[in-house]
Amino acid sequence: MTGLVRQIAVIVIALSLSATTFMAPRADAALAPAAVPVQTFTLAQAVQTTLTHNPQIAAAQQTLEAAQQSVLLARAGYGPTVSVNANGALGTNNASNANAFSAPLSNVNGTGTATLAGNVTLFDNGRTKALVESAEAGAASAQAALRQTQQDLALQAATQFFTVLGNEGVADAQQQVLTQAQAQLALVQAQVRAGVAPQADVIQAQSQVAQAQVAVLNAGAQILTAKASLASTMGIDTTTPIEVASPAVPSPQVSVTSDQVIAAALQNRPEIARANAAVQSAQAGLDTAYVNAGPQVSIGLGAGYTPLSTDPALNNTSSYGITGTISLPLFDSGRGHAEIAGAQASLKSAQASLASQILAIRQDAYQAYLGAVQAAANVTATQAAKAAADQALSVTQGQYRAGVGTIINVIVAQTAAAQADVNAATALYNYESALVTLQHAQGAPIVASAGGGTP
Repeated sequence: MTGLVRQIAVIVIALSLSATTFMAPRADAALAPAAVPVQTFTLAQAVQTTLTHNPQIAAAQQTLEAAQQSVLLARAGYGPTVSVNANGALGTNNASNANAFSAPLSNVNGTGTATLAGNVTLFDNGRTKALVESAEAGAASAQAALRQTQQDLALQAATQFFTVLGNEGVADAQQQVLTQAQAQLALVQAQVRAGVAPQADVIQAQSQVAQAQVAVLNAGAQILTAKASLASTMGIDTTTPIEVASPAVPSPQVSVTSDQVIAAALQNRPEIARANAAVQSAQAGLDTAYVNAGPQVSIGLGAGYTPLSTDPALNNTSSYGITGTISLPLFDSGRGHAEIAGAQASLKSAQASLASQILAIRQDAYQAYLGAVQAAANVTATQAAKAAADQALSVTQGQYRAGVGTIINVIVAQTAAAQADVNAATALYNYESALVTLQHAQGAPIVASAGGGTP
């Protein structure tokens, strides 16, 4: 027994020193800068701040802007072009003088013409159409990429939001454990003074208090780490002091069926939109390959007006006409065939990727649904376990006070009750996190519905 008492005493001293080290005030605390006001965020505010300030959103928006400008550039091929052209010359045409540099200045003449010209392509064998379709596919892909970035970051912010709340729930549970351990220590000390309990019980109770103190400190560190991660996702300084407000308690049951979740995912998920855009782009590439390998036909309409010219025959004249060109490739060493074959392979690859993406989205949506259902069940189960553990602890403590129980039984009951409290707090916010994951899996806004359905 003496050896056991010594081991427990060593544990108590070590844990006490660790707690004292963490809890001791820093020497430079007086030199700390003025406190920054604490910002409190609801779930909706955290998500909106992320969508407003996270630089990944800005990058995706600029990519979309570039793709939209590419569409305008491609569509310009359908429109006319208008230009002003001018030319001029200054020199001599004295053919009798062998040395041009010796010509008299009176023979130097100036000539010039200014022309307003316009052209429009009437037919180019589908080349412009293919370019426009390819650019539109690129814009659709960029739009889907922006949506995906927004949804992924919103999910990340929401998950980190509930991680903060979960860690705070664990910290509250650990604080309750510490309070219970301190009360138990006071009771044991009273029992020892009354001569009805051995001194070893005090040492064991002190060990439980020290362990609870360290657990509280660790829980506090986890809260700070989770808040820093959330702040970073929101695009604000990670050292900014923030708090999060608990949302309303969600429905204990998931309000959508698995079939509804899968159907919403197939309709709304941006990954499928990107895969469809890739198919569209590949089809445009195949169209271009056919154009390049076939006859090159171009028909255009041109018109010009010369308001000013030094040549009287050209001054104040106009012209117009239709021009056409055709080129028939007779032999290209297989280049056209290879281009078509490569484009066909790219199209088949894009179509296969689309099919694969659909399967992946279906699986992801179904797993998210199962995860939410399981998380809801865990909330009920952990609450029941918590109630049972609390009741068992109360009975064990009563037995110890009555002198018919041991301190070991009390410590075991306290440990079980503490773990049950932590499990219950964690399960609730795991369920909240599972619901936002379910919304993300459906391609719905994260804060659309607290019950896990789409709006």
